Amino acid sequence: MIGSRPAIFVTCLAFVLLLARGAPARAAEPLIPEDEAAATAAAGYGRAFGRIFLVENGKERSLSMWDSFRVRVRSLNTDEMQYVTIKGDGRVNWPLRPGEYVLQSLFYANSIVRLWGTFTVPEPGKIAYFGDLRVSVDRGRFDITFSDEYTGAVARQEVALREAGLEPIKSLLRPERVGSYKRMAPICATPLWGIECDRSVQGLAAVLPEGTSQGSPTTSSLTPQFEWAPAKLENVSYDIAIYESFPLNLVGTLRERGKLVAYAEGLNEPKFQPATPLPAGKKYQWSVRLRRDDIVSSWTTIGTFAFFVLAWTSGSGQWYAFATPEK
Repeated sequence: MIGSRPAIFVTCLAFVLLLARGAPARAAEPLIPEDEAAATAAAGYGRAFGRIFLVENGKERSLSMWDSFRVRVRSLNTDEMQYVTIKGDGRVNWPLRPGEYVLQSLFYANSIVRLWGTFTVPEPGKIAYFGDLRVSVDRGRFDITFSDEYTGAVARQEVALREAGLEPIKSLLRPERVGSYKRMAPICATPLWGIECDRSVQGLAAVLPEGTSQGSPTTSSLTPQFEWAPAKLENVSYDIAIYESFPLNLVGTLRERGKLVAYAEGLNEPKFQPATPLPAGKKYQWSVRLRRDDIVSSWTTIGTFAFFVLAWTSGSGQWYAFATPEK
């Protein structure tokens, strides 16, 4: 038994590291069938196609199964989700049930990037082009852009579409845009906002609800009061956004923003209280940004630290978190 302890320790450590690095919370029901021959129009399937490609340090490159380049597709009709691996030059052709879907997030190496672009899968017999999504990575920073390359995309698949008897239509991704503004400027490292950022807070520090920068405290009300440190400069106002939150690993320490549930802009004071009660017994993420006329800052983010029995993990770019009471 004594000789087996190192092996047991290594096994436990590997398991905890898997949890910390964001294993899916549960096995998702497949939205995209492995047997595409069964996903026919007669079986009630529509299709979606497009391209999701990677540009790394200025150069586009082909993707292999070892790149861990995946997107998370979510059905807005059923809330079912699926991780889809992207390979080669990024061209995809997905059989899906007709309805509304969202490209929820991108997974690359150890990074998770929220996309949240919605698209529509048409009725059986048609195939919808959702667009080209360019993922640029430069020194660990991500830049996501959408473009409409419909003519070229259809031309590349003309023979396959004709043989399959599919009629191509355009149903471009609808990227999420929160609020009205003409330009966005980083909240840190610019005199426009006068914010001094550090590793723990990149933006405005939360005051209420208490403890939202350390975990997900449960509020005492379904209409909690939100407060944050005021800006040092005058002639600025505040925007606040509150999103539902999804777990990304088994223990729920890594989470992802889902649907927007509350938003307000142009607040003159650093405080906000929802007029409509939030759903009970749920977890949420929230953040604030600064506004000067039609220019807004990026959203406030924070650093995080989580300790496990045999491992620890930390990260930045997280939002404040909280939970609502059961009733």
